[in-house]
Amino acid sequence: MSTLEEKEEKTPPLEEKSLSLSEIVGQDKAIAILEQALKNKRIPHAYLFLGPEGVGRETTALSFFRRIICENQTGCGECIACQKFRRGNHPDVEIISPRGKNIKIEQIREVEKKLNFRPLEAEKRLILFTEAEALTREAANALLKSLEEPPLYNLFVLIAQSTEGLLPTIVSRCQIVRFRPVLRKILEKILVERFGIMPEEAEGLAVLAEGSLGRALRLAEKGYLEELSRLVKAIVSGRPYFIISSSETLPKLKEDLPLFWELVLIWLRQALVSELGLDKFPSLFPEKPPKDFIIPAMEKIEKAFMAIQMNLNQELFLLDLLTNLSELWRQTSQAEVASTGTGAA
Repeated sequence: MSTLEEKEEKTPPLEEKSLSLSEIVGQDKAIAILEQALKNKRIPHAYLFLGPEGVGRETTALSFFRRIICENQTGCGECIACQKFRRGNHPDVEIISPRGKNIKIEQIREVEKKLNFRPLEAEKRLILFTEAEALTREAANALLKSLEEPPLYNLFVLIAQSTEGLLPTIVSRCQIVRFRPVLRKILEKILVERFGIMPEEAEGLAVLAEGSLGRALRLAEKGYLEELSRLVKAIVSGRPYFIISSSETLPKLKEDLPLFWELVLIWLRQALVSELGLDKFPSLFPEKPPKDFIIPAMEKIEKAFMAIQMNLNQELFLLDLLTNLSELWRQTSQAEVASTGTGAA
């Protein structure tokens, strides 16, 4: 199996991502479309899997490939073809991912050299683009030629979050299969049963992940729920030492910093939804903020995204932001206590 990456990189085994189609949960409509195509033996030359990141698009594509390539046509995982596939060395499977930020025309040219030849072992050559939005204009135009006049024995699967970053002509040449965010209860069940996460933690992760299993696992692996708790404790305490410590620590998250601020906003949104009586506040979440803190805090935090994009001095910006949030917490908390006391009187 070729990934068309830099030659010195090794292809990782696909054990974790290669499930049977029946094991994929939360995407019943997408799986039904693929199962029907397999049953009728009418598989189009190109699919476009659309949906948010982390909801199972790539896992489904690989599971679909395993089913097609299997000697028993079941995705058994035991035959020679399945074993080669799971080890990542099947000669008729190409996985094309960005080199750096983009999928380049050279990568498309490498694939094109093989398209007019029969697969070496399987009935079809299976070609997966893991991030189709990353195609450069030149690469997209080169791929379009292959999609317009598809050589026999080849199946393309393109993965993207939406059609916005793709050439309309590429979209029109593919059968679209849509993937939806996984329902929260289903996500909790997967986290507990498949990954051994404790139920309380799974509940919190499922809320923060907003339907993305990939995001939930990433958050669990990196401990961002704990990082969120530390941030909230710094804001609540108002102590300069904790605020300065957080302002120095957060920039070290680097490319994950935007994701972390999204989590902070989800924590606030969940508090707001809870105040409105529309959902409960997860027990594993940090302390629930005062009601009048929520909206002003969300407005302040959204400015953090702009600061990141503008490459401002993040430590100074965060120090000012956390100081303001701490003062806002103090004021709204005192007002809430005073209001409660007045009501009780």
